Amino acid sequence: MFISDEREADSIKMADGCMIAALITAVFGMIYEIFSFGVFSFAMIYAFGFFAAGMIFWRVVGKRRKTVSSMASCFFNAGLATLTLGSVLKGVLDIYGSSNSLLIIFPVLGVADLILFFLLKKNH
Repeated sequence: MFISDEREADSIKMADGCMIAALITAVFGMIYEIFSFGVFSFAMIYAFGFFAAGMIFWRVVGKRRKTVSSMASCFFNAGLATLTLGSVLKGVLDIYGSSNSLLIIFPVLGVADLILFFLLKKNH
């Protein structure tokens, strides 16, 4: 197996992991809103979108056969997970009828992780 084939396989594994995480998040949001007595939140409905975008990103990286270090990919996954968790928590609070000013930390940390990913990706 050639090195480029291994890199493409790694990207496909990452894309598959993002797809599984997106499906789990979508199913969780769907089940949560079934039991929310008709109350819904757009943050909960679209929380799966972060991992779906990650899946598309890894498919593109796999086609171009670009290499990404494991530390950089960890920052990418952490960024997606942070953004998804923040969206789910916002959805839970919206459905409950509450809010919290501390939820701003999730987008800030998620975007910071994604910025670190792109900085480490360029240096590799």
